[in-house]
Amino acid sequence: MAKLTISDAARVAGVARSTLHRAIRAGRLSVDPDGYVDTAELLRAGYTLQRSTPQQRVVALQDATPRSSSAQQIATSAVSQGEMLLQQERDLLRLERDLLRRELEAAHMREQAALEREQAAREREALLLHMLEQVQQQNQRLLEAPRPAPAPPGSAAVPVPSAPRGDLRRRIVALLWEHPDGLSPGQTRHMLGIDKNLGATMKHMVRDGLLRRIATGVYTAREAGAGE
Repeated sequence: MAKLTISDAARVAGVARSTLHRAIRAGRLSVDPDGYVDTAELLRAGYTLQRSTPQQRVVALQDATPRSSSAQQIATSAVSQGEMLLQQERDLLRLERDLLRRELEAAHMREQAALEREQAAREREALLLHMLEQVQQQNQRLLEAPRPAPAPPGSAAVPVPSAPRGDLRRRIVALLWEHPDGLSPGQTRHMLGIDKNLGATMKHMVRDGLLRRIATGVYTAREAGAGE
């Protein structure tokens, strides 16, 4: 970017030098160690750079015929200043072009990120729907699974329901099939020869449809009590 003196920077920005000095003291505008101001700093501080037409001044100076060596020096200085202003104009245009390019790239990146988030949300939704369908199908199969008929009186065969989970539940159901009048958790634990308190387990089995509570603290197998 172009380096300008405070005076040139004030002229290009269209403000007074005192305005730039106040901005420098306030920290809104920075200068390099030599006291020059970069045009990029002016833009960052919010100033709008004024575009001039140095081409006309350069042509007029080139067409004029100097009458003295002093006039030639003035003309040469004017031409150099015009060339510097042209360079500043080019730098300004390049800066504006770069800023526009960066803004366009940032907008494109934001749009791409939004599309990726939307795609990820759709994929999560499809996965959750698929999992829900699988759970519903599994529950439907469990509901439609055939259950064994109650054993006739005096039959030695003890039917075991197809749904109990775990060996302990199967043993509880099998024992209650042998005692259709029902057993308490304490009686069940004693007859199975285990130390675990079966109260909570048998309550959960009632909730799962494996047992039926026929009285306070007395349970029977679901199929055994269905005909009562």
